[in-house]
Amino acid sequence: MKDRKGFTLIELAVVIVLVGAFLLVAIPKFESITEVNIKSASRRLSGIIMYLYSEAIFKKTVYKLIFDIDRGEYWVQVLDGNEFKIPTDDPLLGIRRLPNGVYFKDIMTQRSPGKSVRGSGEFILFMPTGFVEPAVIHLETEGGVDYTIATKPYTGGTIVLDEYVDLFQK
Repeated sequence: MKDRKGFTLIELAVVIVLVGAFLLVAIPKFESITEVNIKSASRRLSGIIMYLYSEAIFKKTVYKLIFDIDRGEYWVQVLDGNEFKIPTDDPLLGIRRLPNGVYFKDIMTQRSPGKSVRGSGEFILFMPTGFVEPAVIHLETEGGVDYTIATKPYTGGTIVLDEYVDLFQK
């Protein structure tokens, strides 16, 4: 009798059942990871907004929080003389990237004619007088989870909602 190499139908069925059971357990965990990521991203953005509000007042200078919607990045610039520059003395103000699976859905500011869904032209100004430009940032995950972050112009705080809310209706 010849030596047969390979797997029997029963062995293949057992492997398929085990892989299926693993996926049943792993897929919900993956979705909860992206939900944790969007919560984390919204907290980080809220924190940087409140931090810039305080820094603008304390250091008596203008800050700008800039967004690159396409790349999922944001960074800070400070007014130095007549031009905005990326600060090098504060590690919190470097280029930040949204976590995996989280994206900017759209950004609306006082200046924008509507919702910005592409590019890197949107920014929020922080004035030394204690005023933050009104803005709404919408984050989303691949799974369709949405978060809304809105600035509070006179307190530097934010409103964070775990759904898409159109707070800037133009």
